Amino acid sequence: MIDTLFTAGNLLAMASWGLLIFLPRWRGVAQAVSTVVAPALLSVAYSALIGVWWSRGQGGFGSLDEVHSLFQTRGALLAGWLHYLAFDLMIGAWIARKSRHEGIPHLVVIPILILTFLFGPMGYLASLIVGAAGRIGATRPGQITEHWQFKRTLSSLAGREPRLMASAFMCFAMIIPIAVAAMIDDRTLGEVNVWIKPLKFLVSTGLFLATLGFFMPMTNEAFRRSASGRFVVWGSIATTLFELVYIIWRASRGEASHFNTSTPLAGTLYGLMGIAAITLAATGPILAWGIARSDAKHTHPTYRLAVVLGLILTFALGATSGVVMSVGAGHFVGTAPAGGSILPLVGWSRTVGDLRVPHFMGLHAQQVMAIVGFLVAGLYRGRAVVIGFACWYSIIVIGLFLQALAGHPVLPG
Repeated sequence: MIDTLFTAGNLLAMASWGLLIFLPRWRGVAQAVSTVVAPALLSVAYSALIGVWWSRGQGGFGSLDEVHSLFQTRGALLAGWLHYLAFDLMIGAWIARKSRHEGIPHLVVIPILILTFLFGPMGYLASLIVGAAGRIGATRPGQITEHWQFKRTLSSLAGREPRLMASAFMCFAMIIPIAVAAMIDDRTLGEVNVWIKPLKFLVSTGLFLATLGFFMPMTNEAFRRSASGRFVVWGSIATTLFELVYIIWRASRGEASHFNTSTPLAGTLYGLMGIAAITLAATGPILAWGIARSDAKHTHPTYRLAVVLGLILTFALGATSGVVMSVGAGHFVGTAPAGGSILPLVGWSRTVGDLRVPHFMGLHAQQVMAIVGFLVAGLYRGRAVVIGFACWYSIIVIGLFLQALAGHPVLPG
């Protein structure tokens, strides 16, 4: 009887999830089944099991060991499973209903529902992040009229290019659960916690997307509606999403995402990551062309020049070092000794050449150049300063690249 109830509960839950995921137009039926019919039937079975098996269990809720003992009997274990099925199903129904009211496309909701079906609270957390990002994506400058400076600033930033800013927010929001995972997981790869790479990529890609979103209004409306403008937006969003999902998935398994060709599937996915990275980098020069056009939105010429040069340098310097790394066996040039000294936070080697150094510097040229352009925009020879700084920055990055290729660390330790 216990096995029969287990099978029946699973089939009922899967049928209800199928309605939510695959038949969104039947939302009345799906909501009725997933919020009333299925949870009620699961609750009846749960109540019967509790009545029969609760008094037979040993343990309690005072400690993790007591909870473990409590669910040692098959009846109590099944009751806990049905409890999980019922409440996850109701959460899924709530997510589907709330997302529909907020205007979130069902194609975006589907992976959230699948995540909720498989891992419960992870799907709920994803729904909160996507919902908040959706609200940011719907924001336009001036919509928030309160005099609270933070809200006014948030409205202004979100309205720069809402879809890119929403995606950047999602990256930054994901830092919190990934950081918690790093604190409770003691697994390492290359003597570094397995979650450090996802953390660094979330920060980097979030900043990259936010930068593109901040620069996009410098183009004109025709460019933003064109295939080039859509490529900048959706090309960057799609590629970062693919890379982040893959990196986080590999980290959860305690496996390397980069330079992992241990199986044909791993090799294929790593190759796709390389294509995604080049595609993401290519959004920079395309956006630079949109900003440099004569019909672009009026911007101070010195600042415009700095932004254009920064986007081009990010592609030229960052992509070059990235390609060299990807075709090699790793980012080290030389054999890094076990336990070798590294720089805090970034993890760069202090004993051998590390190609991540010029790659990092190259990728962030777009932010550095924009800051310089902003600071010198009012100077008489501001444009000359911007060009000179761009040349100096390029020489520094190329020097770091050649230094790494020679096998020398950036800061010997």
